[in-house]
Amino acid sequence: MSILLDKRELKKAAKELSLVKLQDVIATLNTVLAEREKETEVICQLEQLAKSQGYTLEQLGYKLSDDIANTGASQRAELVAVRPAKPKFKTINKDKQYFYIEDGHLNLLRTHTMKKGLQERGIEIIPVSKVDKKHARKVDVLIAEASAQALENYNLKVDAWNEWARVNGEEILSKK
Repeated sequence: MSILLDKRELKKAAKELSLVKLQDVIATLNTVLAEREKETEVICQLEQLAKSQGYTLEQLGYKLSDDIANTGASQRAELVAVRPAKPKFKTINKDKQYFYIEDGHLNLLRTHTMKKGLQERGIEIIPVSKVDKKHARKVDVLIAEASAQALENYNLKVDAWNEWARVNGEEILSKK
């Protein structure tokens, strides 16, 4: 079912819906809702497995840094109770980065877990030395964006670490 953005189209579609069609729409929405609930359960199980193995989902490439910033007070208290991994700042070395071209745009390979999925889709992974000249000027921009995101992620991890460290008497780290 397409998303109806225009109010006129929405009114027109509402007039055309009969009771049978409406029941079909509700059934479809219920199945989609059930699928989303299953996905949420699987994500929660992945989070628990990652925590039990000592990893964060960011390290595994599954979660963005914004997710940590948006955690609620109860989840934040849970994060404080469990000892977080002590953050280490990693610099991004331009010469050791890999890139891929998708839809005509140069992209930075952010995690090695992405590499296998991209290769299965037939997308070639290339080192910085083999980037075409037409994409070469984008390399510095992509590296700068990745460095900024790495700094932001590190600072968020330092915040989480420092919250836990204050409660547990550990070393307080400084942000970069």
